[in-house]
Parts: sequence; C-alpha cells; structure tokens
Amino acid sequence: MNCHTSLEEAAQDYVDEIRSAAGVVACALVSCDGRVMGKYFWEGSLSSSLFAAMSATVLAAAEAVCGSAHIQRPSTVIITATDATILIVSAGEAALITATIDKSADLPTVQRQLTDIAARIGEVT
Repeated sequence: MNCHTSLEEAAQDYVDEIRSAAGVVACALVSCDGRVMGKYFWEGSLSSSLFAAMSATVLAAAEAVCGSAHIQRPSTVIITATDATILIVSAGEAALITATIDKSADLPTVQRQLTDIAARIGEVT
C-alpha cells in the first residue's frame, strides 16, 4: 500500500477533525493536483471539485511567487473577505487542507489547529 492509498482511506477522518475546529463552515482535503479526497460542504452550496481545484491552483501560484522571490515554499495561504476567511494549508507534498472560516472565529487558533492536522497528514504522505 502506498502513502496516497492510506491518506485516501483516512481522508474522511481528517475532514471530520478539520470541521470540528471552531469556526470551520466548509472544508476539503485535496490532492495537490486538485482532486477532492474528502469534504464537508453544505448541500448545493458550491461545487466541491471547483473549490478544490481552485484552492490547489492558489497554493501552486503562491509557491511560484515564493520561488521567484527565492523564499521557502509557503505553508499557508490566507484569503480574507468581509464575511469569511479561506485558509489553504499545505499538508505535505501530496495534499492540502482548504477551509472556509466564519468571520467570528478566532483565526489564529483555527490556523494553529489546521497546521497541526496538516503536519500529521504530511507525515503520512
């Protein structure tokens, strides 16, 4: 069994842990090529595959920007809007966590929790 298989088998457990963080209203565990491995969204709220692909694209673009500036690969991309925040957290070489966070949440706490989960996922990949 390779690392991708074990990650895919554990994906929904990770998603359940991610969504348990206070303030997470939607989330997905996504492969770096944009494939949804696990998700939690409101029914009909948005296309999870589009959300996943765009999140992977945002992280890849941030990596390219960092590379051109000769700085290390980013671990997190934060997109702040007036009504919510989207966190995209690198989870090793093969995956990322993407989560929509309610504006009322304590963002540093949620970011710390997601970073811890991402580190554990990264150990599997």
